[in-house]
Amino acid sequence: MKSGTRTESSATSPVLIELGAGLKAAREQAKFGVRELARRSGVPLGSLANWEGGRRVPQLDRLSYLLGLLRLPSAEYDRLLTLAANATNTIHAEILPIRPARLATAYNRTASKITEWAPTFLPVTLQTRAYTWAMVEHTTRPSADSESYLFELTAETDQAAGPEPATREWFLGHRSLTNPAIDRATTVAQLRRLLTVMASDAGKIRVVPQEQHDLPGFVVYQTSGRKPTVALRHRHTTVYLTSEDAVAEYTAAGRHLAKSALTPAETEELVTKQLGQWEAP
Repeated sequence: MKSGTRTESSATSPVLIELGAGLKAAREQAKFGVRELARRSGVPLGSLANWEGGRRVPQLDRLSYLLGLLRLPSAEYDRLLTLAANATNTIHAEILPIRPARLATAYNRTASKITEWAPTFLPVTLQTRAYTWAMVEHTTRPSADSESYLFELTAETDQAAGPEPATREWFLGHRSLTNPAIDRATTVAQLRRLLTVMASDAGKIRVVPQEQHDLPGFVVYQTSGRKPTVALRHRHTTVYLTSEDAVAEYTAAGRHLAKSALTPAETEELVTKQLGQWEAP
């Protein structure tokens, strides 16, 4: 009997990534090592690793047995089985609570390249903890410019350690550099943090000075051997897309941003100027 099947799409299925993250979290909460769980359940170690890594669809009967062994609450048990039953879906939406988003964290761990566009708020991967908490305190404030309203505040505030992608680049909207809701000391520390990242990862952070009114925040995740996945951000929800048309549209948007962005040297000069204005008495 085969322990799993391939998905129909060669993209990294958002549903499978979510299922794998949930299965791994359940295993760790039950305090099983992956080898021990494979031995106890009779599932081959390679199959279990593929399930947790979002690379294969587990058979429902074997997954059901595994989840029972982990003694999951009924709601989580049903959720993971439902994900497995819908594993070939190419669209998946994650509603973002005020806590780290499982799916975004899972993609960050598995992607070999990440391209991110942040028009309004700094991506959480670049935020100081003080900046993140200051933004969270203001998430109930209405804003006409809140394309990325909660995603950047919650997606990775407490990520577990994991491998960094081989390549990562950020395109920042000019408005994302400062926020009137953030106090002076926090803003100064945040801009210093940006300069530190620029010094260590030259060219990976670039500011787009022109307004991009019709372009919401998004991330393109590329994984070796798979088609890219697009995470499209809108207020409290992120929609993950793997269709060829969606991927083509947002990879083209990424190329447009690259052409419109300031050079790394110009970006550093702009951030340094902003820092000087905030440090001035």
